[in-house]
Amino acid sequence: MIYFDNAATSRFKPRVLFDAMFRRLNHSANPGRGGHDDAIDAAIAVQEARATIKEIFGAPEEYGVVFTSNCTEALNLAILGYLRALDDGPIHVVTTVNEHNSVLRPLHRAVFEKDVRVSIAAPRKDGGIGANEIAQALTPQTRLVCVNHISNVTGAISDVEEIGRLCRARGIAYLVDTAQSAGHLPMNVKAWGADFVACAGHKGLHGSQGTGLLIVNPQYPLTPLKFGGTGTQSDMLDQPTDIPEGYECGTLNAVGICGLAAAAQWTHEHLSQINLHTRYLTGELLYGLKQIPDLTLYTQSNSGVVSFNLGELSSADTGDLLNARGFAVRCGLHCAPLIHKHLQTEQRGTVRVSIGYNNNIDQVRQLLHTIAQIRSNASQ
Repeated sequence: MIYFDNAATSRFKPRVLFDAMFRRLNHSANPGRGGHDDAIDAAIAVQEARATIKEIFGAPEEYGVVFTSNCTEALNLAILGYLRALDDGPIHVVTTVNEHNSVLRPLHRAVFEKDVRVSIAAPRKDGGIGANEIAQALTPQTRLVCVNHISNVTGAISDVEEIGRLCRARGIAYLVDTAQSAGHLPMNVKAWGADFVACAGHKGLHGSQGTGLLIVNPQYPLTPLKFGGTGTQSDMLDQPTDIPEGYECGTLNAVGICGLAAAAQWTHEHLSQINLHTRYLTGELLYGLKQIPDLTLYTQSNSGVVSFNLGELSSADTGDLLNARGFAVRCGLHCAPLIHKHLQTEQRGTVRVSIGYNNNIDQVRQLLHTIAQIRSNASQ
């Protein structure tokens, strides 16, 4: 199987990930839940992982890092945690057509819970979002702006730094979803002016599944979504709200966290090489797809995520045909319904090819050849 579904979960994992996870498994202890040496060592390892993440993401010193089970949990905590902490409305939120359901569904829930109204910004011609697109949707009641850095459907890149300047000037909390960009583009939370940054551990950072994180500006309040033991203020029945412990109930995934830190550090050190490799392969893929008749391409950026449809075939049919020929791709709506409505693909979805570090040019050429064959067979 030639794997081209790295936007869902990266196939490549660096050796340091396995070493870090095995080392933590071999010294299993519950971080922050005991005073013995092994528990203290586990807690130190988790704290070192937080420091690694902050450095890699360029987060200000005062920001906190909350570890989560995935990016979805991180986005839920940022959106619902923040909106629930605000006084009752009217509260206005701006997001975009590019967003994943991990953003859209928490916002939809917030509309039913409080006096919240959501506006959806449309993209530029290149599919990305800039300050102009966000500015057109702002109102005096806007309290939060949510933008993903790279679309998980089209691969379009939004200008998160430009949007951040707009939000800072208006005093609006700003959330950036880096699920598809971390490990592919440089991260600089301070330059972006972002107040919340959510990320998946198992995609571009090359960590394991079951890991995610939320970088938090402590000046913005968060209502906890989970309640239980934190290892702090254990005499209280009220849930603590100190960052990060108040938002990390129960036993942490120390094994996954330590593996993530090691993999993220490796990725950070090799980022230029990874970026060059991804851009080259994506560029070759885009060029080749443009040569295939009856193929509709929805991607302009060479960020590593490419979506298309072939002739009159549904995306599912194309995906099944590719799977039968040994290629793993993703088909359907990709949990991002608004961009499909914008692209007019809400009925058929799209075929998504996503490049990983261990893909190579021969695999891209084999994929292009196979797609051309499928198109030829379908037209006969």
